Amino acid sequence: MLLRAALLVTALTLGACAPSERPREAALPAPALPAQSAVMIASDPTWGNTEGPAFDSKGTLFFCARGTFKGIVAWTEKEGARRHVAIDAINGPGGLWIDDQDQIFVTGPGERKVWKVTPARKISVLASGFEADPKQARGPNDLVVAPNKSVYFTDPNGFYGDAPAGTVYRLTPEGKVSVFDNTIVGPNGITISQDGKTLIIAGNVAKSTSKITKILLQEDGSAGARSELATIENCVADGMDVDSAGRVWLACYSFGTAYRIGPEGRIEEILTTAQKALTNCFFGRGADQMNLYLTSSDMERVTGYVYKAKVSTPGFR
Repeated sequence: MLLRAALLVTALTLGACAPSERPREAALPAPALPAQSAVMIASDPTWGNTEGPAFDSKGTLFFCARGTFKGIVAWTEKEGARRHVAIDAINGPGGLWIDDQDQIFVTGPGERKVWKVTPARKISVLASGFEADPKQARGPNDLVVAPNKSVYFTDPNGFYGDAPAGTVYRLTPEGKVSVFDNTIVGPNGITISQDGKTLIIAGNVAKSTSKITKILLQEDGSAGARSELATIENCVADGMDVDSAGRVWLACYSFGTAYRIGPEGRIEEILTTAQKALTNCFFGRGADQMNLYLTSSDMERVTGYVYKAKVSTPGFR
């Protein structure tokens, strides 16, 4: 009897506790974002590693070629591609930007220079011999021209977090080069906010981990307050652009993926390219603002490619 009573008490006690001990229902994972495939619109075996897409006011796309042809290529949907100018005979140009006067600003990682190319194709050297540490430097990479007419450009010093920090330089309209920032690890891509008041810089802190940093521009063009926008895994951050909603589009080299990143650092849209060596992205201008153009190559950097994709939010230029 005593044994039966004890078993009964135990059963009642377990029954009373059962509701509170039920395992909670597992939270459903966030739905995966659909990945849109970009469409290849141009390729050439002489381009090698393509970089730095940008549009002029007439709607011509310019980009860097770093293959057997080392220079700037011009492309339109109607006429296709043509060689614009040869530049940086060592490695080919690393990045370019076009200002409101259709002047092309371009970096040379091999020759370690920054040039300007006029619409008439006149080439002039804007900067050389500027490295803070020539032994550590890898050469100027991406660049942007701010409304204050200063050119800001990056030198990663190391591409995968293998250097303590890289360098972001400022080139003034008067031709003076100074160190704008030397705290970001692996700075590569660089762009600017819609209002022209904040630089956005993508750096690689490890083999496949990237960070995006925002630095406010002071009235004199120097660095102001800074903040971290996002840490992105499975990405070797390269070039960027900004859409009309202020979101950043980031190209991930070796992953063939571009992400649209919201103000809280979350990925909102995904684009993929068939070739993995994705280097940069840039919005079309005017009536072409809904299209994002991307430069890429095969991982061996033999054949260069240009892709485009229609996205949900237009660019702002």
